[in-house]
Order: sequence, then C-alpha cells, then structure tokens
Amino acid sequence: MSRPKLITAFFLASVAISPASTRAFNTSFLRDAPLAYFTEKDWSMFKDTLYKALNENADGAAAHWNNASSGSSGEVTPLNTREANGMTCRETRLVNRAQGLSATGTYLLCKAGDGEWTMGEPTN
Repeated sequence: MSRPKLITAFFLASVAISPASTRAFNTSFLRDAPLAYFTEKDWSMFKDTLYKALNENADGAAAHWNNASSGSSGEVTPLNTREANGMTCRETRLVNRAQGLSATGTYLLCKAGDGEWTMGEPTN
C-alpha cells in the first residue's frame, strides 16, 4: 500500500471508529485519534507491520509494532482470508495507540492484481 493509500485507509478507519458526534465538526475527530499523533517513524513501523501481517501471517496471528521513542504502538491481526472478485481479501483487526489514545477496528483489505492492498468497507 503506498503512503497516500495508507493515510487514506487510516483516515477512513478513524472516521469509522470515531463517535458520530465528533464527525459533525469536520476533522475535529482527529484530536481523539491515535493517528493524529503518529510520527514519521510510527507510520513507517505501522506500514511495515501491516505489509508483513497481510503478506505472511496466518489467520489469527498478530504482528506487533512499538516505537519506544514516541510511545506509539499497535497490532495487525489478519482474522480470515477469502477470495473476492479475483482478489485475495483479508478481514483484519487494526489496533493503534499514541499519546494515551487507542483505536481498534476491523477492516476488509484486498490485494489487487498489481500487488497493492486496498481497503474495503469497515466490517464493524
């Protein structure tokens, strides 16, 4: 997943798991989202962990990341794998923490023919 796709995926993930009341104020919900506090290193560690989990981990096997310098951390857990529209899709739980905030969501991620992972609709 390219960096723009990754950022878009997390933006969508944050919207999906933020309370509806915070969405009414444009992007004000970001103040309560861990991703708003991610450093460049956090993004890099998250992205590396996401790719590794999606491409290598068995269903149910979590991959963890932890940036000791920022205090941010998270897990990526592929929950199940299936084929859809000619693509390999994995329902995946994402957990991220930063600055004392935590967000968890389960999403459908599908691998396109070009090898890029794209985000489907949230499943929770």
